[in-house]
Amino acid sequence: MSALTIPEIKAHLNIPCDYTCDDELLASERESAEAYVTTFLDLEDEDEATITAALSRKQVKHAMLMMIATLYNNRESEVYAGTQEMKAFDRLLYQYKKWSI
Repeated sequence: MSALTIPEIKAHLNIPCDYTCDDELLASERESAEAYVTTFLDLEDEDEATITAALSRKQVKHAMLMMIATLYNNRESEVYAGTQEMKAFDRLLYQYKKWSI
């Protein structure tokens, strides 16, 4: 089960709940965000319960919402408007990253 629901994602993106044309796209972007965060936090070898718990943390969910918003709003390979590095994304996730010495 995903940490984020489509209604939560739509609320974050200010998409009306009854607009369903992009639901498949949003689900795909949610999967991409979850996969990215799982790799970023070095959770690939963990059991499903551990991964679900990690992805369910508020800070992690906010980071995934930011990533989904970036994917949704910048669907082209080249963006002509200025974009900023997602520093807030990193700050939300670094506290949960496994650091090796």
